[in-house]
Amino acid sequence: MTLENYGRFNKEEGCFILKEEPPRKWVNLHYNKVGGTEIFCEATNIGDGVTCVRDDDGVMYDLVGYDCKYVYVRDDETNTVFNPGGHPVPTPVTDYECRYYREKTELTATCEGIKATQRIFIPRDYINEIWTVTLDNLTERPRTVSLFAYAFFDVSGFNIERKRINRENYSEILKDAPGVLVINRNKLAPNDRFKAYLTTLNRQEFTNANGYRDDFLFQDFSVAAPRILRGWNCDGLTSFGPDCAGIVQLRFTIPPHSSVRADFLIGQASSQEDAARQTAAFTPEKIDRLCEEQKRVHTELCTAFQIDTGHKNIDALMNHFVKKQVQGYLVHKAGFRDNVQIDNCLAMIDYQSAKSNLLRALSSQFATGGIPHSFRPMNRKVYADMPCWPMQTVAGMIRETGDWALLDEVVPFFESNEKGTVWEHLIRGLRYESRDLGKNGLCDQRMGDWNDGLEPTQEAGARESVMVTQQVCQGCLDMIEMAQRKGDKAIEEEVREIHRSLSQRINEVAWDGEWYVRTICGDGYRIGSKTAEEAKIFMNTQAWAVLGGVASPERAKQCMDAVEKYCKTDYGYKILWPAFTKYDPRTGMISNFMPDTRTNGGCYNHAAGYKGVADCMLGRAEEAWGTFIRVAPDSPFNPIGKSGAEPFTFVNFFVPIRQVTGNSGYGWRTGTSGWFTMLMVEWILGARRHFDGLMIDPCLTKTVPHAKITRRFRGAFYHIELDNTAGRCKGATSITVDGQKIAGNILPLFKEGEHRVQVVI
Repeated sequence: MTLENYGRFNKEEGCFILKEEPPRKWVNLHYNKVGGTEIFCEATNIGDGVTCVRDDDGVMYDLVGYDCKYVYVRDDETNTVFNPGGHPVPTPVTDYECRYYREKTELTATCEGIKATQRIFIPRDYINEIWTVTLDNLTERPRTVSLFAYAFFDVSGFNIERKRINRENYSEILKDAPGVLVINRNKLAPNDRFKAYLTTLNRQEFTNANGYRDDFLFQDFSVAAPRILRGWNCDGLTSFGPDCAGIVQLRFTIPPHSSVRADFLIGQASSQEDAARQTAAFTPEKIDRLCEEQKRVHTELCTAFQIDTGHKNIDALMNHFVKKQVQGYLVHKAGFRDNVQIDNCLAMIDYQSAKSNLLRALSSQFATGGIPHSFRPMNRKVYADMPCWPMQTVAGMIRETGDWALLDEVVPFFESNEKGTVWEHLIRGLRYESRDLGKNGLCDQRMGDWNDGLEPTQEAGARESVMVTQQVCQGCLDMIEMAQRKGDKAIEEEVREIHRSLSQRINEVAWDGEWYVRTICGDGYRIGSKTAEEAKIFMNTQAWAVLGGVASPERAKQCMDAVEKYCKTDYGYKILWPAFTKYDPRTGMISNFMPDTRTNGGCYNHAAGYKGVADCMLGRAEEAWGTFIRVAPDSPFNPIGKSGAEPFTFVNFFVPIRQVTGNSGYGWRTGTSGWFTMLMVEWILGARRHFDGLMIDPCLTKTVPHAKITRRFRGAFYHIELDNTAGRCKGATSITVDGQKIAGNILPLFKEGEHRVQVVI
């Protein structure tokens, strides 16, 4: 089934309208903002989804888990119960609709003359998830209706060292705010914030509340068959144990052809008084204003770029939702590599958030130059790739903004009295990587690299990572250019020598005749070699050989051709081929994953982003476009009905295994979004940031004869039209700006205004 079988994008409203039940739950992501205390929630097409908080120190609080929060509507005369999302209660509804906006999710359904609409969103400056429910009486008689809000609270989490805080909960009925507070009394909790509440603003309609899941559900604990189906009402009971919940009941009498409104809050509090204060800060009018404020914020993000490729669903994804996915990825994501990679793309959309997040990430770097795996909360395992990412990201941020002062920002080193400029952090990271080498002269893999499954084993000994060594080479290219522009000749010469030396070693010891191997083990075993029985080729080392300027033109073509030959499927690009089918003690954890899933031969979309950019660098327009098409949701090769993917978010992977061919997973929080945004905007459409301005260098498929992109760049807006009718696909033969032909392919810098650019490819 195609996307049109389920719904459509609405350009005017900037949303996707779902009319039919999707192949799986489709999730929207909502959050307050990046940095400080962050809250995010998932809102599905039936109204459930997780709710989590992370404070500024990195303590993480899991307030609500999966399949654990719903709104129920009951006709108190007939005991008919239904949900605005049409589930989980199986009562049939009509006129169902779910609208996925950037700032909110709205569910609507009608049952026996009562229309229920639930709006879910998170305000920008508060730590709350807010539900607004509107009930419309479509009949000629008054209707008495009970409205139940239900949230099964977890209230577990992690401290700043990522030590688990298990739940040891009890519940209380709030005295000064209608609702329930669930308290985790675990003595290992680092603060008094391991408490969650569900409250309502509707004091007049409030009847009662309960604090335990078992009071609300029958003994099978099915959210599809709550006790309210048989007339049960909240009776004020609380309890203790792992199954504490918030259940709040309101009762309305709705005149004919009239409507009523209810507002509910989910939040985190230190006490009953704190929960009451937070609730009292809201009114229905204020809630509506806060929702509109989120709409304005997300609308502003969307001005970063707008594209027109003639592919309406791809254009809608990129124009309306991907900026939110890139920014939202940082909320609740702790990994250093994850954060810093996404900052590179986010700089095009929201530079201040990207900059703040980058500086926070760099403050977790040791004075030696090494960097632990994650921060907020901390994971002290040392992976080899961490110092590679800041080099390309800092260069990308300066290319976007011209903010050379970024290099002079002073950032402390982790657990040290030392501080250093951003430039010093980059230099220490590069020196750490270039000196931390194994016996073959390649970077020591340590605990692991970008592919966590390739951790060392006892059987094969220490490992050297070809990919990380290639990443260091890529970072060198950015460092060389920044050093030149800074006039730092000594660093420039030092980095050139590092690039020369490491590139030479890679080509001497890692070239396998047709492609580059992935890892060289201490016992000499080469992972990713054509001589291996399984996992003969890894996509990443071919892409990074190009990105890092390591491969000669002949080898670059040869290894990228091998990726097309062995890794391409209808469902994306396999990260390796063929998958491990049996456990290999020399290779380790990755060979224990199910074949053709995850990084054991799954179509891992994040990695395909590296491959797509490498294609464009080599002028391979058709291969780059084919990569984008296969990874974007609703691919013609893998339609929504098969993949199950939400049409408004990139997903982490597709699986080519027989049982669930093409199925996808893990939308929203995946680095796929950042790399495929850069691939489309900067490389395929070619509006690429450069230290001197906006470079125009498209690499566009013959199947797109005309395309447009509006790009916000350093205060001005460039409306760029691409003419590819000649089918040349790569580069620009002619560029006109505001009617004047320019020399070269870097646009004149304007501080403001809108400017028309015509490009003939």
